[in-house]
Amino acid sequence: MANPMGPVLKERLTLRSGHGSHWLTFDIKGGYAYVAPSKNGIDGTEIFDARSHTSVGVIGSSEDLLEIDFANGKISQVGDQYGIGRR
Repeated sequence: MANPMGPVLKERLTLRSGHGSHWLTFDIKGGYAYVAPSKNGIDGTEIFDARSHTSVGVIGSSEDLLEIDFANGKISQVGDQYGIGRR
């Protein structure tokens, strides 16, 4: 890249499926990354700890995610797969 301020690849993550992905999103606080599998694939959406870059689990295959956080039994925040969070 001709741009010295451009991003530099520092690390690659190995997916459990061994296949590619097409969507990446994070939870509201940025602690977890959700990596959606290849479109129309049978693999699940893998969850990574965003700080340690380790896989912590898999949920059903989807790129449509909704986060709902509760505090004292009431909704305190919501966020979606586009990284849009609201209070």
